[in-house]
Formats: sequence, structure tokens, C-alpha cells
Amino acid sequence: MADRPDIRPYGALDGTRVAGLETTLGRRLSPGYRAWLAATNGAYLKGEHGVPGLPFVLFEERPLLGVHPEYQPFDLAAAETLHRRPWLPADYLVVAVPSGGLLAVRLTAPAADAVVFLPEDAMTGQPGPAADAARERHLVPVAPNIGDFGARLVPFSGG
Repeated sequence: MADRPDIRPYGALDGTRVAGLETTLGRRLSPGYRAWLAATNGAYLKGEHGVPGLPFVLFEERPLLGVHPEYQPFDLAAAETLHRRPWLPADYLVVAVPSGGLLAVRLTAPAADAVVFLPEDAMTGQPGPAADAARERHLVPVAPNIGDFGARLVPFSGG
């Protein structure tokens, strides 16, 4: 049996902080992701982890983002400005910036809560609706929700 992922949540968020994030983002989180974020406030991974067949790596310095305004590289609101707006439409929330691209959760139907991967080589073009649509065609489905995504992660050998 494969090694289990070593996923370490940062801790719970109260509803006020989750609602504050939604206000900052200007949109509501999808129901499943909202519940996961409230329970974990993101998570870091001990060692290197990935999903078999996908070209990205998550590790301690590249965690699943949460509400961490004191440290922007781990903060969802900062990722909104730095990573989502230049590369993806508002239907998505960047939830991790692994090596190799971006991981995002779809916030709207259809497929609300789905986790997708935008490969680094698809992160081209100018910001805007036409380029967003082109990049959206490069999104790789990863998991139907963030919980299933965590179950698909595997530690890399020696990680």
C-alpha cells in the first residue's frame, strides 16, 4: 500500500473570518470548499506530494492556502491578486501555487468545488476574458472536491 499523505491543517477558521475572506474576494466560496477551509485554514504538507500523472509538487513552502494575511505566500486573498486575476476567470479560486502551475477550486456551477490544475506552460497571454477562456481550455481536472483531492495526494519517495 502506498504511503499516506502527511497533510497538516493550520487550524479552524470561524465563520466571521471565512465571511471576511468572501467579502475581500467579492464572491462566495463553493459550499464544500468553504466547509473545508473553515475546518483547516489551509494545510501544509510534510515532504513533497503530488497526484500521480500530474506535473506539480506541493511541499511545506508551497501549501494549500488559507487565511494568512500576515504571510502573503500562504494567503488566499494575496493569491487572488497575484495568481488568479492574471490567469483565471472569477469562477475559480487559486488554492495552491505548487511548482509546475496553479491549483484552483471552481466556485460556481457546473462542477462547483472541483479542483483543477493550470499547467505553468498555459500561463501565457494578457489578462482578460478572451485569454481567460483560452487558458480555461488548458485546465486539467484533478478531483471533484478538495477532500477527494487530499485523498489523491501521494508523498514522493524520499519526501
